Amino acid sequence: MKSKFKPAFDETETGIGFRISEQANQILIVSAQKYERAKKREAKLRLEDHL
Repeated sequence: MKSKFKPAFDETETGIGFRISEQANQILIVSAQKYERAKKREAKLRLEDHL
C-alpha cells in the first residue's frame, strides 16, 4: 500500500518547520549574521595569535 503523504518541501535537511512573524524572522536573521561575524573575528584573532 502506497502512502499518499507528500512532504511540503523537497529539501534534504532535517529540522522542525514552524511559522513565525516577519519581524521575528528578521531578528533571527540579524542575530545569526552577528554570530557569524563574531565567529570569523574569533578565528582571525586565533590565527594572528598562532602566527
